[in-house]
Amino acid sequence: MKRYLVCSDIHGRIDLFKKAFLKDKAVDGVLIAGDLQLDTYEITDFVYAKGNDCCNVYMVCGNCDAYEPSASLLPSVLFCEAGPHRILLTHGHRYYAPRTDLMSYKAEENGCDIVIFGHIHRFVFEKIDDILFLNPGALMSGSYAVLTVANDGTVSFEHMSV
Repeated sequence: MKRYLVCSDIHGRIDLFKKAFLKDKAVDGVLIAGDLQLDTYEITDFVYAKGNDCCNVYMVCGNCDAYEPSASLLPSVLFCEAGPHRILLTHGHRYYAPRTDLMSYKAEENGCDIVIFGHIHRFVFEKIDDILFLNPGALMSGSYAVLTVANDGTVSFEHMSV
């Protein structure tokens, strides 16, 4: 079984990220769907300082990250593996979120069956055709999620709050 802390729209609230991570730090990865408004090292240094150096941290740039120092380091779209699943991680603003059609095309082109996005600041857990769309809500409002991929490939997504 693999567990992932999923958040988006942190908007500089590193304190809330730390609370969420400490609450669920037994994770195999952290997936951040943009609008960090932080330097990437603020996230990674904290995760690794808490003894979770086996935890992979994936982050993408959001529309509010355009003028932040770390924006040039972050891609707008990232692909990662979670067990038998391939994830498209994006903020969603370039795909007109909450519309899912353009994100769905990008996912299909790249063999992804899960799309994690942010931008709209509300929780979404919806399967459309063969693609699962997940939005953890805005961490700046205390909302995040834990994605679990069971050994048999089953996916669950638990909405959490700090």
